[in-house]
Amino acid sequence: MGILTSPIYYALEIYKWIILARVLLSWLPVIGMRINPYNPIFRILYQITDPVLAPLRRFSQFGMMDLSPLIAFFLIGFVQNLLVGRSLSQTIAFAIALTVAFTVHEFAHAWMALQMGDPTAANQGRLTLDPRRHLDVLGAIMVLTVGFGWAKPVPVNPNRLQGGAKTGMALVAVAGPFINLAMAVVAAIPLRLGMIEPLYTSTYIPDPYQVVFTFVFLNVVLAIFNVLPIAPLDGFSILYGLLPYPTSESFRKLEPFGPLILLLLIFFGGPIFSALVMGPARLIMGLLL
Repeated sequence: MGILTSPIYYALEIYKWIILARVLLSWLPVIGMRINPYNPIFRILYQITDPVLAPLRRFSQFGMMDLSPLIAFFLIGFVQNLLVGRSLSQTIAFAIALTVAFTVHEFAHAWMALQMGDPTAANQGRLTLDPRRHLDVLGAIMVLTVGFGWAKPVPVNPNRLQGGAKTGMALVAVAGPFINLAMAVVAAIPLRLGMIEPLYTSTYIPDPYQVVFTFVFLNVVLAIFNVLPIAPLDGFSILYGLLPYPTSESFRKLEPFGPLILLLLIFFGGPIFSALVMGPARLIMGLLL
């Protein structure tokens, strides 16, 4: 970066984290923490971010969902890529793959829950392939910033599931990773057969091969990651459903510690995370391609 572009790049980077701070603070009531909207910190955050988010909100508000922070992240990232000459095509390919993978994953949970007798998710509009119903703004931003995020969890009433709550929840949980792996296998077929080849190299527009390859890899990673037996991942419900009583109830006591264990694993357990997720992912990719 040059003398002029470097300060602009880092100023934009700081601005992205300010937007993230605003989103995080807005989530405090969700976890039961009361906030004072007149707090000086809130007022400063709003004064700094509103000039960008307010105009974007005019065309990015879908019901109760405000996508303006996510759109702002994409736009800022686009400008940053221009400043450093970095390829934007991989970011776009990743965003496309992520949107489809997350959407179909959550749809699979909703569909399986309905088959098992619980219409809760369907009644709340989650039995759809509309990404807006499944994507979580904060979760998507986290993916773009730190490579880890989430979609909106599908609501399930265990008491309405046929076959019992324990077994039913396990089947609903396994539907998500299963569909991710299935999508990876299907999408890998044209790559394996040479039906899709690299056509061009572009800084801004991803090549179809790049999009499909990214889609396959991301779905493999999501399938493996989600079967880790750590709450709130699907693997926790799957293992809980498989364990016999009373071992299952002893295992369930670990559920409140799941998010903390998961964060420690992702941010500080690099070698362990690589061994548990990336190693198997590379092995499966080798088999598929």
